Amino acid sequence: MTHFDAIQKGAQQMGADLSDTTIQTLVDYLAMFQKWNKAYNLTAIRDVDQMISLHLLDSLATLPFITGDDIIDVGTGPGLPGMVLAICLPEKRFTLLDSNGKKTRFLTQVKMELGIKNVTVANERVEKHAHQGHYDHVISRAFASLQDMINWTLPLPKETGNFLAMKGVYPNEELTGLPSGVEVIHIEPLTVPTIQAERHMVIMARKG
Repeated sequence: MTHFDAIQKGAQQMGADLSDTTIQTLVDYLAMFQKWNKAYNLTAIRDVDQMISLHLLDSLATLPFITGDDIIDVGTGPGLPGMVLAICLPEKRFTLLDSNGKKTRFLTQVKMELGIKNVTVANERVEKHAHQGHYDHVISRAFASLQDMINWTLPLPKETGNFLAMKGVYPNEELTGLPSGVEVIHIEPLTVPTIQAERHMVIMARKG
């Protein structure tokens, strides 16, 4: 199966309606990711089929939650899920933030080579990020804990905005340590074809 077919099939199984052009851009992103990964070690995953399922399709599982227009992906790494979402949702605006210069250089290159206009790359620590109260969604895929994520990103969403944290197993223990100013709105199990492990989306918002 070609990379194009694998992404197309996975997206269809998840109910994501992607055009051929979008899928081709995801294939091009994957090729760049692979190439840079050999030199800069952006992810421990080397196998391209695993990259498709554990990175690309896993990121696509967050699409239904992106209802607003301004999104920041905190600790985006090589653009997961932020760059994947930006490719699929060209009408929305994405800020991809990471303090690791290798990763943000890769993202800047992706942006240039693939002509992705709706992405701003921010190479900085999240607590230094200037656009407070600006975002509809603050999303994070591999952040340490829910508590840390909220503590670092608390000022970033608009009043109507939310926090979207991708997690593996249901994060019972982490939920008990959430800061008092934030509440859990919903926890949605995610089904990612080709991934057997549990995945959950934790949706949180500021109280009041």
